[in-house]
Amino acid sequence: MANEIAVIEKNWLALAGQVKDLPVPFEQTVFLTDCHLAGTEEIDDILVKTQDVDAGTPLVLKRATTVDVADARAMSVETQTGTCLGYVPRRYGAVMARLMDAGKQLNAKVVGKALEGHWLDITMSIEMKEV
Repeated sequence: MANEIAVIEKNWLALAGQVKDLPVPFEQTVFLTDCHLAGTEEIDDILVKTQDVDAGTPLVLKRATTVDVADARAMSVETQTGTCLGYVPRRYGAVMARLMDAGKQLNAKVVGKALEGHWLDITMSIEMKEV
C-alpha cells in the first residue's frame, strides 16, 4: 500500500487520498481597517434587520450593483443571509473594490453597534485573508 500515509503528527492525517486538518502554508490574515457602515439611515427597517447583529457577527462584502453610477467602486455590506445593512464608506471602497477585483478574500465582522438618536451606528472591522 504505497499510496497510504499514516498519522505524521497530531491533527495531520491523510489516508488513501483524504486530507484532514492540514494547515495552509503561508496563510495569514491582514487587518485593513475599522470603519462605520455608511448609509444605514437609508435602509428601510434597519432596526428590525439588525436585531440579531452584534459584536462578532460576520458580514459579507459585495460589489454594489444598485448604487449611484457615480460611485463605480461602491461595496455593499450584507448579513450572511443577504440582507443589505449599508455600504463601505466611499473613502475605503475604492481600495477594497480593487482588492476584491484582484481576487483577494475580504472578510468583515461587526465590532460595535449603538443607536445614536435616530441613527444606527454600526462599526465593522475589515480584514484580508491572504493564502
